[in-house]
Amino acid sequence: MGYYINPRNETKEEFLKKNGKSITNILSFRFNDVEPGYLPVVLLDNGHFTAAGICYDEREFLDFIDSNDSRPKTLFVVSIEKLLEVEPNLKHVLK
Repeated sequence: MGYYINPRNETKEEFLKKNGKSITNILSFRFNDVEPGYLPVVLLDNGHFTAAGICYDEREFLDFIDSNDSRPKTLFVVSIEKLLEVEPNLKHVLK
């Protein structure tokens, strides 16, 4: 897993609230449900810190939402344009 949101001037949570659409039923959502120009982002609660992983392909998405991983997760859909503002290296894996 390689690309994460780490905004400079706000928290991950603030960025996602402002720029993302929250998906309420993470278990029924599929990577192919994402509209063109958007990507899923999974906010993971690691206890002492959170991580916001960008799911740039289906394999990454499945890894992040793995039901065997008991960490609390929240799923968002965010425009690629906004994601590139906070993680410009993401362009290397986009087709």
